Amino acid sequence: MNVLAMTIAEIIGNANFKNFTGEKGHHGHLLGGFIGYIGVMYFLIQSFASTSMLMTTFLWEGMITVLGSAYAIFFLGENFDHWVQWAGVALMFVAMWMVHSGAKLKGT
Repeated sequence: MNVLAMTIAEIIGNANFKNFTGEKGHHGHLLGGFIGYIGVMYFLIQSFASTSMLMTTFLWEGMITVLGSAYAIFFLGENFDHWVQWAGVALMFVAMWMVHSGAKLKGT
């Protein structure tokens, strides 16, 4: 749950920084970006307290790839240029499932 919260905080921070640099940006977006990244640091520390750095960083990168891409597509109107990029996102789903499943198998 900490990794999911960290991912959402990063998406909020990234979106605010993107809006700050665009035409509609104002200092509220800059502040929102910094607050998002303060949340990232908080949840990162919480995550390290409960799981390994290897699991935390891999799941974080996977979730930010998948959820960040979804946010960019559905809310910012961005899109990929080539099918290979879509395949990369799909492979990230598979990789996260494998890493998470491996952690469960270790306990059996």
